[in-house]
Amino acid sequence: MITIVGLGPSNHRHTSVGAWELLLAAPTVFVRTARHPVVDELRAHGVTLTSFDSLYDEAESFDEVYAGIAACLLEEAAAGGDVVYAVPGHPLAGERAVGLLMARARAVGVKVRLVGSESFIEPVLEAVGVGFDVGLKIIDALSLDEVRPDPDVPNLIYQVYDRLIASDTKLALMEVYPDEFEVTVVTGAGTDSVEVRTAPLYELDRGEFDHLSSVYVPPLPP
Repeated sequence: MITIVGLGPSNHRHTSVGAWELLLAAPTVFVRTARHPVVDELRAHGVTLTSFDSLYDEAESFDEVYAGIAACLLEEAAAGGDVVYAVPGHPLAGERAVGLLMARARAVGVKVRLVGSESFIEPVLEAVGVGFDVGLKIIDALSLDEVRPDPDVPNLIYQVYDRLIASDTKLALMEVYPDEFEVTVVTGAGTDSVEVRTAPLYELDRGEFDHLSSVYVPPLPP
C-alpha cells in the first residue's frame, strides 16, 4: 500500500495530527522535495527521508519527473512494503504527481491511502485578507501556457518559486490584465516570516521568490 501524506504549507503546526504521527512512525518517508520546512523538522526527530530532488535536476521535463516518482514508489510497493510518500500542502491541492501516481496504482492493483493536511490555499488567502466566496481559480504557474487566467474571479497562482517563473507568470498575466493592475505576492504563508507584497503587474518579477511563493490576482473590475 502507498500512503500519500500532506505536509501542510509550512511548519508542522499546519500538518494534521494524523499526518504528523504517521510521519514520525514511518521507518522511511519519501518526499517529493526536501525544500520544505517540515522536512527539516522530521529530520530533527530522526525520521529517515528520501527525496526526489535529484530527479528535478536530471529530468528534461516535469512530466518526466512525475513519471519517475510514480515508477519508483510503485516499485517499492511491489517489493512488499508499505510506502509513505509526503508532499507539500494537501495531496489533492496542486500536486500533479499525486494524480499520476493514483492512476497508475489503480491500474496495477496497488492500494492508495490519503492523509491530508492544510493546503497552501488557506494561509495564502489569510495573508492577503480575502475569502473565495465569489469563486477562486487555482493555477500552476508552470501551466500558464495551457491554462488561461479568468479575470472574472480571483486567481491564485502557485509554484512561482524563482524569478524566471515569476517573469513568465507576469507575461502570461499581461495578456489578460493591464500592466498597472495590482497583484499580490505572498511568500512563506503560514510561517512567522510571511511576506506580502502588492505591486503593479509589470513589477511582479522584481522581488525575491522561493518554493513557498504564490501570486494572488484579484478579479478585474468591469
